[in-house]
Parts: sequence; structure tokens; C-alpha cells
Amino acid sequence: MPTSEAELDVRVGTIMFTDLVGFTEYNDSVGDAAALAVLDRQVSILGALLDGHADGRLVKEIGDGLMVWFAEAANGVVCAIAFLAAINEARRVSAFPLAMRVGVHHGEAIARGDDLVGRTVNIASRVADLAGPGELLVSEDALRACADRQPEVRLQPVGPASVRGVEEPIWLHRFAS
Repeated sequence: MPTSEAELDVRVGTIMFTDLVGFTEYNDSVGDAAALAVLDRQVSILGALLDGHADGRLVKEIGDGLMVWFAEAANGVVCAIAFLAAINEARRVSAFPLAMRVGVHHGEAIARGDDLVGRTVNIASRVADLAGPGELLVSEDALRACADRQPEVRLQPVGPASVRGVEEPIWLHRFAS
């Protein structure tokens, strides 16, 4: 166990959180087996996208949501857009029943085994909570970290948003497919 700040395993990167909108109600209406199949399909879709992003990994499943890590911010933003688009396309052809919301933030996280914790993780989760169904919110920090590798999509500025538990507002940008 680390006993000081200097002993922490700090990683700089980008965190993506997802949440399936209405999952609890869906689970209640279709039962556990069908709901688990949706979770498996979500992980499968993400896995196919992560194959193209060597610096990305699924950190963990959190209920009906996912936490994903990227060493490169641009890869995180591009994968988040592709993941949301894949889910939305699957919904369009009735191959996926629920909308997804996504949040992306960049900064330092503390490694605890295979898990990541800390302020950046908390903010990324809260950014996802602010997204609407079928929407991706990306923090200004994540966009700045993309530097010269800006994603080839236009994100609409949202402006500053209050994030629960964080004193300063977080500047956000929106992508809605």
C-alpha cells in the first residue's frame, strides 16, 4: 500500500464512462437473462472497437455501464464516438434495445491493481451522468489533450457545467449522432 503521494502509481490518460439509459426498467420488463444478453452485446461491440485501439482497455463493468481507459486522448474520443455510433446503429436496426450515454475526461488516475481511481475517474463518471440518451459529452481537458491529433468530427461547445462533488465547473463539448 502506498503511504505517500510519491508512492502512488499515477497514470495520465483518458477515461470513458458509459451508461445504458433505462436499463433497470428494461431488466424488470424482460428478466435477467435477456438483460444480461444486452450487457454481453455491449461488451462485444466495445471489444471489436478496442481491437483497433491498442492503448485502450476495458477497466471494468459497473452495473450496466463500462469504464474504459486510453493512454492517448484522441483514441479515447474517437473510440467513444465510434462506440456511440455502433450502439445507435444497432438500435436503428433493432439489434440493441437501449440508448447509451457517454462521458469522456482526461487527466491523472491512480492505478490500484487493474482498477483506476481518483479525481479524473470521478469527473468522467459525472460527465457521463450529464449526457442525454444517445449523447457523448467530452471535457475540454480531453479535447486539449488531443493536441495535434484532433478527432475529425465537430463537437458542439456546451460550456461550463456543474459536476456533482467538483468545485470548479467542467467545460464540455457535445457529440450527438
